[in-house]
Amino acid sequence: MNTISRLTLLLLLPLNLLANEGIEFFEAKIRPILVEHCYECHNSSGKAKAKLALDYKGGVLKGGSEGPAIAPGKPEESLLLKTIRHEFEDLRMPKNGPRLSKNVLEDFRKWIAMGAPDPRDKPPSAEQLAKTTSWEALRERRKKWWSFQPIKKQQLPEVAAKDWSGHPVDKFLLAGMEQAKLAPNEETDALAALRRLSFAITGLPPTPAQQETYAKEVEKDAGAATEKLVDDLLASPQFGERWARHWLDVAGFAETDGLEDDIIIG
Repeated sequence: MNTISRLTLLLLLPLNLLANEGIEFFEAKIRPILVEHCYECHNSSGKAKAKLALDYKGGVLKGGSEGPAIAPGKPEESLLLKTIRHEFEDLRMPKNGPRLSKNVLEDFRKWIAMGAPDPRDKPPSAEQLAKTTSWEALRERRKKWWSFQPIKKQQLPEVAAKDWSGHPVDKFLLAGMEQAKLAPNEETDALAALRRLSFAITGLPPTPAQQETYAKEVEKDAGAATEKLVDDLLASPQFGERWARHWLDVAGFAETDGLEDDIIIG
């Protein structure tokens, strides 16, 4: 290989690495969302609502009746991003579903800013599309959700403030705080702890009787006193009343029925 060829290879190598990185990002972050939320209504095999097909690169770039779906390198000018962000009152996607999570929206912004790398040069056949969007394929993708992964025993992180708390969960919290260069608050007094727990669980301030009882029990055994207090508050009617009111409000003012299909309430 001559000098010019070597120089050309060295110049092209970073571009190839960037291209591969972009394709990997698309396959990991973008394609699964398009398959699950978009292919059913926007495909090139017989159903392209608003004349928009999102199952191949050409369809995304061409767009539909509203114009091109994306402007590569310009996320804020891209119709697809605006639509899934719900920036238009009468054009919100996915249809009949909640807005995609902030992480997913950021992934799409980042993907478009990259230039929207997309290896799908040809539209899929009807058979390929049916296989990709089948319930079996959807089930396999959903099996990868974090909530379906088997529980694994985690090694406790090393923390600087070893005497802050002996509870395993607190060690993970403390490790995160130390990484963010934060420190736990000083230990509070019994009355402040009582008020915080009471407001958090029942939404009400503690009664004088609760204050007197808790103060006496803390002097004997603070841990046991706090555990009993939490159990008592969770068993109280006020705890049920507070959260019943919360969830009834959610149900009463919700825009959808909240089930798997998430149908808009008319």
